Order: sequence, then C-alpha cells, then structure tokens
Amino acid sequence: MLQNSVRSIWGALQWCWALPLTACGLPVWLAVLAMQSLGAKNRHFSDVIVHKYAIIFIAHGNFVTWLLAHHPFGPMDAIAIGSCVFARDAQTLERTRGHELVHVDQALRWGVFFPLAYAACSGWCLMHQRRAYQDNYFEVQARHRE
Repeated sequence: MLQNSVRSIWGALQWCWALPLTACGLPVWLAVLAMQSLGAKNRHFSDVIVHKYAIIFIAHGNFVTWLLAHHPFGPMDAIAIGSCVFARDAQTLERTRGHELVHVDQALRWGVFFPLAYAACSGWCLMHQRRAYQDNYFEVQARHRE
C-alpha cells in the first residue's frame, strides 16, 4: 500500500516536472478537442489516458496532420510533446503509440531539460558522423521499448 502511494506521488511529481513541455502541446490538443466538439468528429479525435501515473493527452486528425506535415524539422507521422501525443490518424497512432509513450516517459524523467538533452544528443551524433535522428540515444531507446 505504501509503495503504491509513493509511486503515485513520484508519478505526480514527474508529471509536474514535465508540465512546461506539456503546456506547449496543450493548445494543439485543445484546438483538436474544440474542432471535435464543434461537429468535426469524423476528422478529429482527442482523448485523455492514464499511463504510469501520468495523464496523457492524445489527438489525431486533419489539423494535427497539417501541423505534422509542416514541422520545422520535416514531415512527421507522430510526435510527443511532454505528456501530449499527436499522430496523423488512428492507424498511425496505434502504430506509433508505444514509441511515443517512451518519449513521454523520457519527458517525465528529464522534465524541461528533455529538449536540450535530445538536441545535445543529436549534436553529438552529428559531430561523430552519425545520424542525428536514427542514432539519437532517445530514439534508439524508444525503438527498443516499442
């Protein structure tokens, strides 16, 4: 009983630690929720799930597809921003869910330093003639835990 309480408290603290990152993704999630509520249910989906004591906001649909297609680092199928997971469509979400939840776990662990650590790892890879995305430690970890 005590162990579960400690895990719950630790999970809540981690979620708060990653909250600034999640706050960057929440406007997108809220926009999808608004579109879904205004009658675009067949084109937009948003939901909230619980994963390892953390609240995860997930969404997919036309708006998300457009954002992922116009990402500054190139088109993407899915992305995790703090505790928010976005995918182009339901099939892509199912296919990438495990991978993106690993990134959520990483954000919970690294907190606001996660984007910096990710970028530093990509930089290290480039300096050593490796691929910035494929060889990035965080991506390798996500692929292994899928």
